[in-house]
Amino acid sequence: MADFDKVIPPGQEGKVNIKIDGKKLFPGMFEKNFAVSTNDPQNQQFSLTVQGTVKKALEFSREMRWAGFVEEDLKMEAIITNLLPVPVNITSARWADEGKAKELDEKIGLKLETIEKGKKYRLKVWKKKELAPNNFVTNIVLATDYPKLKEKMVNLAVTIMKDVELFPDKLYFGEMVIPPGATKAFDRTFSIVAARGDSLKVFKAVPSRDDITVKIQELQPGKSYRGTVLVRPSSRIGQYAGSIKFYTNYPKYKELVLDIVGSVRVGDSSDNAPRSLNESSKK
Repeated sequence: MADFDKVIPPGQEGKVNIKIDGKKLFPGMFEKNFAVSTNDPQNQQFSLTVQGTVKKALEFSREMRWAGFVEEDLKMEAIITNLLPVPVNITSARWADEGKAKELDEKIGLKLETIEKGKKYRLKVWKKKELAPNNFVTNIVLATDYPKLKEKMVNLAVTIMKDVELFPDKLYFGEMVIPPGATKAFDRTFSIVAARGDSLKVFKAVPSRDDITVKIQELQPGKSYRGTVLVRPSSRIGQYAGSIKFYTNYPKYKELVLDIVGSVRVGDSSDNAPRSLNESSKK
């Protein structure tokens, strides 16, 4: 960002003030070029080059990133070291506004400890209560007493995964058109995958409706299963909904539910009649 004297009297000097946000630059040497335009016919435009050095004020022993499963403990800590020759006191740590909006203060603990005043601090993050599978990124705000760095944003990224997952987590059959006075079967496939380990056993699959059939086979022992759902709806028109309940040997996943949604329409003779050559070519 730059501001400058718009009018410079003949024979005098003007100033161009440049402000560069060091937070957006990597530590080390930098160079920025600015194009300056004037009404001087001999010097209508020239380039102004600014060079400088960005110093790293605070160094973190690790990135605040965590990935794990629902039942695992989320625990992280980072040592924050002041690299400047003057003392920098970190006075507090709090969630940024987007973190508060996600109610992270109720779910994840945040604590700042002083190791050496003005020089070294410890930032702790831990899980207060069980978190649902999710993936979120937010910021922790560190407040300091250093005038040139009143606040430091610390990026926090958390990924929480399920131990066992259904792919997809819901089966969509869309519109199922059946012939008048007859039945027709529609099928979709799914997978059950253990994200870690190889001890998963699927004991049985129980459909919620008589017109749903499910077949399942083990692909990788204790690791993955693939199945096919066959739906044979009656001629009742309207929304179609059902589910399949899977029973496994995993304590926290003893029952997995796969929802099935769609709709039923009874076709007329034109839906089943052979298409003419002209009609087929139009498709």
